[in-house]
Amino acid sequence: MSTGWGVLDVKAGYSSKSYDENDVAYAAGYLEGYLTSRQIYQHIVNLNATFFSESEEFPVKLKNFFKKQDEWTRSMIAQAKDDPVWKGISLITSQYDGLVDGYNANPLEGQNLESFNFQILNGCGDIIDLKYVLMPETFPKWWDMTKTELITFIANNGHCSALVKALPGLENLFMSHSSWFGYQDTLRIYKHYDFNLSGLGRTKMSFSSYPGFLESLDDFYHMSSGLTMLQTTNNVFNHTLYTTVVPESLLAWQRVRLANHLATDGKTWGKLLAKYNSGTYNNQYMIIDRSKFIPKEAILDNALWIVEQIPTLVVYEDETNILRAGYWPSYNVPFFEEIYNKSGYPDVVAKQGPDVSYQLAPRAKIFRRDQGKVTDMESMKKIMRYNGYATDPYSEGDPCNTICCRADLRKTDRSASGCYDTKVSDLSMAAKLQSFAINGPTRNGGSLPPFSWTGPFQNASHLGLPTVYDFDFVTMQPMDLP
Repeated sequence: MSTGWGVLDVKAGYSSKSYDENDVAYAAGYLEGYLTSRQIYQHIVNLNATFFSESEEFPVKLKNFFKKQDEWTRSMIAQAKDDPVWKGISLITSQYDGLVDGYNANPLEGQNLESFNFQILNGCGDIIDLKYVLMPETFPKWWDMTKTELITFIANNGHCSALVKALPGLENLFMSHSSWFGYQDTLRIYKHYDFNLSGLGRTKMSFSSYPGFLESLDDFYHMSSGLTMLQTTNNVFNHTLYTTVVPESLLAWQRVRLANHLATDGKTWGKLLAKYNSGTYNNQYMIIDRSKFIPKEAILDNALWIVEQIPTLVVYEDETNILRAGYWPSYNVPFFEEIYNKSGYPDVVAKQGPDVSYQLAPRAKIFRRDQGKVTDMESMKKIMRYNGYATDPYSEGDPCNTICCRADLRKTDRSASGCYDTKVSDLSMAAKLQSFAINGPTRNGGSLPPFSWTGPFQNASHLGLPTVYDFDFVTMQPMDLP
């Protein structure tokens, strides 16, 4: 963690002997669980503090939901062994089983963990919505909130900023992502999976991740298929949508892993994500087909597909024409009108004003103003770490009305949360599954103080985390394993 990141490379399925693919996937998970057991235990302690510190009822209900969902998933695997979707889910489930067993073969200080703990880890994003499904009385009454309270809610629940940027002469294409969540969740592992398994498309993938996660969560992935996937989370203000969520579905993390392995284009990726939609972890996904960007020549159709999900609905379309104009920004507001309307945004905008709208959200204005300043990798890093809240008129003095939020710097309603990492890549790096990554809340080029667990947040759970976050970008790339 001297750089702020752990790194894990897992290569499986290349033995000269023939093994059942489920056994290979299980072994890959087992190895990861065994090798990262210390970090897994530390991360689950911190994550439990994030989700369950205010309610004893919620984890009981969540455990029951996850149990039913797991039983349904395994029954579907058994019934549809020849279906490519369920074959892929079977292998992902075997990897999950191996992860649980691998950890418990090498538990930190004898602290065994039941499967529910790993369901919390991998279902972390899904839990954001499952809280409102299982505890509807906790759904925020946005109609009674002040503007400041609504901004706080959006900052705490909106997950991430992303930007896809084409240079004016199509000299290069940049892809970037900055995660937002609680700072206690910054125990990071950048992972490189190389699974030679037919049921998973023999796809290699590199992604920013966390201990015990078999997915990114952020999301930020490069795949050997030629796809890059970025994601930001959208809020759902229409609470009636949550009444449709049932455990007989595939969670977002399962569908994302499946789509990443099996899809070779954005449209197929969207179709796969839509299968058995759980309606949890409701996001905007950006699927970039790197083969469709021809430097200094053209951006071909299908270079950028946008996929958005809410309960009961997944919409996906080719939005390459927007990228041809120079950039695609993403900032926790739905793009598709149907998703936007059904999620309840028009009512919120009518009550709270245009800062919640797609066109006039603070980050929409900042991206629109500053994306033209991106000319190279360093300027791309800069925009994704940007937080000039003290002087930027679009921030209105709020350190979360910006690209990289710092809720710990607020004058009121401070919290140890906000934008805590950035990943940046370009066309040539992505071809080698490489990226630059930095862990920790932004310092905005040195104008903001580094975040520290001393002072007002010292009593928050931060097991295994650095005391002070003052790291630089580091290069992430898969090892050349034998």
